[in-house]
Amino acid sequence: MSGAGMPDEGFLRRWARLKSTGPEDAPAPIVPPAPMAPAAPPVDAAPIDGPGEPAEAAPPAPLPTMEDAERLTPGADFSAFVAKGVDKSVHRLALKKLFTDPHFNVVDGLDIYMSDYNIPSPLTPAMLASLQHAQGLVARLLDDQQKAADELAAAEGQLDNNEGAALVPAQVPRSTPQGNA
Repeated sequence: MSGAGMPDEGFLRRWARLKSTGPEDAPAPIVPPAPMAPAAPPVDAAPIDGPGEPAEAAPPAPLPTMEDAERLTPGADFSAFVAKGVDKSVHRLALKKLFTDPHFNVVDGLDIYMSDYNIPSPLTPAMLASLQHAQGLVARLLDDQQKAADELAAAEGQLDNNEGAALVPAQVPRSTPQGNA
């Protein structure tokens, strides 16, 4: 297991050598320098309009109200209504207005579980014809089974009659050649 950069010592010797050296003896790991990010202007600095005069900061936009949400159309910008600090009822009304757009009412083919399976679907005439055909097949099958059962019962009845005659004890004389009974 000796690689090109490893000395010819075994694993255990190398492990013992590295274990015996303290963290101060170990070489510092090589860390690649981080790439330098381009210098960005400070966030707190105000832009300068003229020589030495900072521009006035624009006042923050007021939070939208219920009236603003009621005037929304599907093509409007909804970003102000989902920002932090907007009242939940205004946020909810804006989303209701957004989802009234017919674009969001498209049913895709992946909604296989959205049907109501409690309502039976009507049977087609072809399926009804196949069911009537199956009814005839089942009737014939049951008739064949009934005939086979009747024949089996009749055969058993005949066997019982024949065996009954054989099972009737024959008139056996009381005396046998071996001795008196």
